[in-house]
Amino acid sequence: MKFLADEDFPKPLVIKIISAGYSVKTVQQKALQGSSDEIVANLALKEKRIILTFDKDFLKNQTKHLSVIIFSFPKIPTSEIILLIGNFLEDLKQFKLSKGTVLKFSKHGLEEQK
Repeated sequence: MKFLADEDFPKPLVIKIISAGYSVKTVQQKALQGSSDEIVANLALKEKRIILTFDKDFLKNQTKHLSVIIFSFPKIPTSEIILLIGNFLEDLKQFKLSKGTVLKFSKHGLEEQK
């Protein structure tokens, strides 16, 4: 499973996911800071990566060709979210990610968005 971390996705979370053995590239590594959601989506499609973002309106639900995981933790510090990454990765194994899948990860766990 390969991920593309959106510009707003905290680096400590990226590091934790990489340390669990997953491939994660960031918008910053690709020199795409400030790029539109469409450019980020096109890169994810090209590289067959799942987008990780905190942007609840990523592409305003126009995600029929890519997979997106939206982290929903308003007003919770990254230091607390990082403690949940193990749960996130374990929960993720239960989902069959196909084009157009949008998942939300929150304190309630991982769930598919309709």
